[in-house]
Amino acid sequence: MAAGDSGTPGPAPDPLAAQVSVVVIGFDDDAHIGTAVRSALAQGPAVAEVIAVDDASTDRTAGILDDLAAAEPRLRVIHRAVNSGGCGTPRNDGVRAATAPYVMFLDSDDTLPLGAAHALLRAALRHGTPVTAGLCVRRELPQGRDTRWQPGLYRRAAVHRSPEDRPALLHDTLCVNKLYARAFLAEHAIAFPEGRFVYEDFVFAARVMAASPRIAIVPEPVYIWNVRRDAAAPSISLDRERITNWQARVAAHRRSVEVFLDAGSKPLARAARVKFLDHDLRMYVRELPARSPGYRHAWWRVTRGYLAGFEEAELRAARPPARWAARVVLASEAPRDLGRLAQLAAR
Repeated sequence: MAAGDSGTPGPAPDPLAAQVSVVVIGFDDDAHIGTAVRSALAQGPAVAEVIAVDDASTDRTAGILDDLAAAEPRLRVIHRAVNSGGCGTPRNDGVRAATAPYVMFLDSDDTLPLGAAHALLRAALRHGTPVTAGLCVRRELPQGRDTRWQPGLYRRAAVHRSPEDRPALLHDTLCVNKLYARAFLAEHAIAFPEGRFVYEDFVFAARVMAASPRIAIVPEPVYIWNVRRDAAAPSISLDRERITNWQARVAAHRRSVEVFLDAGSKPLARAARVKFLDHDLRMYVRELPARSPGYRHAWWRVTRGYLAGFEEAELRAARPPARWAARVVLASEAPRDLGRLAQLAAR
């Protein structure tokens, strides 16, 4: 026995310690990025490192991150020299730099609630799942009103053998309320679309689901999605007044369906199209009466062209308001009955 060794075993190592890399991305968001990074660091010992990727900001974002890193050894900062134009490239940069077995994502204007990483990691290790998802809360600011995102998926803890066993999982296309095993992402070459690609999380989520992982569900809130409707630059999800937003959404959804078909999963491709009808189509139809005539005609043309490729079984599988709206669009070359369609879509 070595000198000074009492022979008493020390405490067992914590299996939850230093298992997670949190990738925080930001561009010109000096008002919020410090709060986001601190919420990631506050997750406790489960977080081995926080990797903040500054996408060539022109404001004080870079300096704020460097100041935080000087005082916090778990924080690493990546400064991109050229802005990528989207969210996919900086997230990919963060994943490539990560060293922990698991990774999760955080946007600079959002936060992680206390215990989020621990709840996700505990479930991932208990069930051996490469993907673990938890509840996202949409918080309207400054009112502070909270809405649960896709609450039906997160009412109780569960483990799903594959997405095909629970196609409703496709309704949650967020990438930020989930924990991913880095080895799983690497094995299946799963990454975000690079460069300026709007709704990049649609494609990333499709690539994850197409790999058919076992998925654990935890009912605890693991992500706070801050919705600032009075922001000077609206977020992508709120910037729906321009037709380019709808065009980008359709393009991302089309790419997602192609991912499922390329993987040989026609059931998931069909489920994705039904989700598009029930969620995406209805959301934009509700807003059509408030749009300009030019927007309405462009929206109608884009939507009609996309829906023409849907199968009859997919239209029938959608809920009645979405199904009826789709049939009206397909039946008419020009916008019609917009008020009645908006009322149906709002139900």
